[in-house]
Amino acid sequence: MGKYEDRCYETLKKGRCIVKVSDKTYICPYCPLKKKQYYRYEDLLQHASGVGDSSSAKRRPIVKASHRALAKYLKKNHVPLVSSSKFSAQEDTPSGHDDDEKIVWPWTGIVVNIPIRKSENGQSVGKSGSKLKDELIRRGFNPITVHPLRNYHGHSGTAVVEFQKDWQGLHHALSFENAYKADHHGKKDWSANTEVKYGLYAWVARADDYKSSSIIGEHLCQTRDLKTIPKLMEEEARKQDRLVSYLTNITGTKNKIDLYTAVQKCPCFNVSLPMDISTIDGSNITESEMGMYVDRSYEKLKNGKYIVKVSGETYSCPFCPQKKKPNYRYMDLVQHASAVANSSSARRTPIVKANHLALSKYLEKDLAPLVSSLKPVTQEDPLSGCDHDENGKHIVKASDETYTCPYCPEKKIYRYLDLVQHASGVGNSSSARRTPIMKANHLALAKYLEKGLVPLVSSLKPAAQEDPLSGCDHDEKIVWPWTGIVVNIPTRKSEDGRTVGESGSRLRDELIRRGFNPIRVRPLWNNCGHSGIAVVEFRKDWSGLHNALSFENAYEADHRGKKDWGANNDVKYGLYAWIARADDHKSSSIIGEHLRKTSDIKTISKLMEEEARKQDRLVSYLTNILETKNKHLKEMEAMCTVTSESLKVLMEEKDNLLQAYNKEINKTQQSARLHYQKVFSDHEKVKSQLESHRKDLELREVELEKREALIERERKKLAEELEENVVQNSALRLAALEQKRADENLMKLAEDQKRQKEELHNRIIQLEKQLAQKQALELEIEQLRGSMNVIRELGDEDDDIVLTIIEASFKELREKERELEDLEALNQTLILSERKSNNELQEARKELINGLKEISSCANIGVKRMGELDNKPFLEAMKRRYNEELAEERAVELCSLWEEYLKDPNWHPFKRIKLEGEEYQEVIDDEDEKLKDLKDEMGNEVYKSVTSVINEINEYNPSGRYATSELWNYGEGRRASLQEGVEFLLNLWNAHQRQTRNDLRRY
Repeated sequence: MGKYEDRCYETLKKGRCIVKVSDKTYICPYCPLKKKQYYRYEDLLQHASGVGDSSSAKRRPIVKASHRALAKYLKKNHVPLVSSSKFSAQEDTPSGHDDDEKIVWPWTGIVVNIPIRKSENGQSVGKSGSKLKDELIRRGFNPITVHPLRNYHGHSGTAVVEFQKDWQGLHHALSFENAYKADHHGKKDWSANTEVKYGLYAWVARADDYKSSSIIGEHLCQTRDLKTIPKLMEEEARKQDRLVSYLTNITGTKNKIDLYTAVQKCPCFNVSLPMDISTIDGSNITESEMGMYVDRSYEKLKNGKYIVKVSGETYSCPFCPQKKKPNYRYMDLVQHASAVANSSSARRTPIVKANHLALSKYLEKDLAPLVSSLKPVTQEDPLSGCDHDENGKHIVKASDETYTCPYCPEKKIYRYLDLVQHASGVGNSSSARRTPIMKANHLALAKYLEKGLVPLVSSLKPAAQEDPLSGCDHDEKIVWPWTGIVVNIPTRKSEDGRTVGESGSRLRDELIRRGFNPIRVRPLWNNCGHSGIAVVEFRKDWSGLHNALSFENAYEADHRGKKDWGANNDVKYGLYAWIARADDHKSSSIIGEHLRKTSDIKTISKLMEEEARKQDRLVSYLTNILETKNKHLKEMEAMCTVTSESLKVLMEEKDNLLQAYNKEINKTQQSARLHYQKVFSDHEKVKSQLESHRKDLELREVELEKREALIERERKKLAEELEENVVQNSALRLAALEQKRADENLMKLAEDQKRQKEELHNRIIQLEKQLAQKQALELEIEQLRGSMNVIRELGDEDDDIVLTIIEASFKELREKERELEDLEALNQTLILSERKSNNELQEARKELINGLKEISSCANIGVKRMGELDNKPFLEAMKRRYNEELAEERAVELCSLWEEYLKDPNWHPFKRIKLEGEEYQEVIDDEDEKLKDLKDEMGNEVYKSVTSVINEINEYNPSGRYATSELWNYGEGRRASLQEGVEFLLNLWNAHQRQTRNDLRRY
């Protein structure tokens, strides 16, 4: 592995692997392409060291060796050039971090899956916080403290890691998280599945951890807060602005004003020469533009376009947003304008700085004499005109450093400056919810605070305050942040058996009234409930230490300090309190457990050294800034002198160029004048020609108008003649058609009369023949009867035999006649029954036709509309002439027209032809004009379709001449019999029954 590591190192030195992407961006050449990301130098070094020194079994030896070679290469051959004497320009937040993400502050890491074991007493024990801290320090994460979290069973296997509260601490926290994430031991890996995991898992605490109901969430809610990076940046920017405004005195502002005044006096001020002053103001505008902004804003302030003075002692900043405009006193507004003008924050635009610089100049030059000349003539009662009781019924001062507002229902505790700001804000409020009496009361309170209760504090210089560290042992170990301990808090048993006691807010209010100004008071709880103990948190600055010492001294003066609490075992009454020190922090009681979770042990000398180091760094940083600005000021002055000299040369060259330019302009103007005169004369000539041409065109226009009028009259006359001809032609055409129709009707009537005469003649002949036969038969019968009667009368006795025979024959004849009459009666009965059966069969046939209409079948037997035209031949014929839409429309029109023709009873396109013998047959008359025209115009297909329909109508409905439904055998192309239709229905019924039985069997 050592040889492989050396080989990788040589490869990196020779530049075969790309490490540096840009000036500040690096990549790891040994990570997979899917996981490659961009690093800063410190992050890549941390990543390489973490992977190289990893003890995870997932990391192969080759991967570790390559990353160790990368770390070696970064340390020896790729150290970035960073000056140690100046603050390097770092990013505000680590790269890749979401600014709007809520993160736990102070920066806190979470370590889980710490190995634990059972001790002899049954409690869980595990690795201590100091060992974890040393391990993290060795890996380069630099935590402040590591607190293992404990529950009822002991060590919970979880610990919280506290980092520094600055941006470097955030950088260490994110490096800590990224290192564990690179080893697949991050938060997502911890919650990925439910398998048993080995090794430590760690991440940075965020909002979901803070809000969780686990022991981690409980600890974070008690000791931490949720903030976003932009919010922390705004707080730090406000702190820096206040500090810079305090350290940067009025002289710095005057120097800047003198600088811009000198630039204005420079002869090159009005020339647009770009001078980069980005090193001074952090922008890219030129110096002349900056000066113009200052002058412009200053002139507007002098002319009264911006309102600065609101009332007698109240001022406002006209360049701040309307929503954020507070009311200032004179000195506060001066300090605000100077701070914004000299601010180094990137959020301040150059125009905003220039406007506030002009405001500072205006306040010092124009408003300072007016303010200094205003002296109070008479001293008035600060609270005159209000409902203030001069006898002190309104209490304003609660203690030495705390105040209350007597006119607000909520009695909040204020410091002096906060109460002044509250009273001024309510008094000058424009809200309609504030009554005039309320505003007047608060204005009187503000006036009383400024004149009657003004503290002995200078507005420009820090006053000599009492040293908070006097009487303290600087080497004594004390709990930090400053924490007080209150014991012997009265408790009682509640209904559920738990112990309850006084809340922390009441204790805090009581301590505030006594002037100790704690931040919060936290009662400590155990398994039984309220433990009767509370911790008091003070501010982290020296004033907080002063309040904590005053808190301890006050209780010691009442013989209720730590020594009095531990003096004897007698029953004690009342509260006992003291400051938490090393022995409290190390104790095994509930106090010690809480202090070890939330605080650390430090000495005052160590804290003073840390603060001194911070102040030294800040002073050196500000000193470097001032030196840099002075250096650039001198450079700008030198540049102004050089520019003024070069400007003189440029002005001389400009005069020479101007003279040459004037000469050229004169020449150009003279030549242009001559050219204009020539153009003008040519223009006059062309104008006269155009005028004559215009007159000719006008004459032609008049002549054309006359011709156009004549042509219009002739055109109208011709149109009228054409219309008359069209009307006459249409009338003649109609008359010819009427004549043709009359001739056709006459011919049809003649043929019908002829046909009817022939039929009547044949009928008469047949009737005459039948009548003759009947008469002959009757005559023969009468003759026989007569002869019989004669024989009967003339016969003798000899003829008896003959008569007997005749009578027998006659009797037989009568019997035959009776039989004939019976047969005729039977025949008549059969005819009636046949007619009845035929009617029933016709009804059955109609019902069968109606039933088959509803059955869609492709079989041979079906219903056909006899005498109904088919639209398809008409549509095909029209498609050959027109487009698809128009063809369909014309086909429908033509089909409807021929349907009307077919319904016309006067149209009989048939002719009679003689067959063999005396029989005649009606066939289609091919010489019919309508059919002939149809065949010529639409083709043979349409003609066949129409003639077949005519034949069907003539055969099946000649009297009604409309379409009828008929049972049809499509296979043979003939009329189907009733038996065929019934058999077809029976076949359908049998098939349906078989299908039903098959379906039932399936189910």
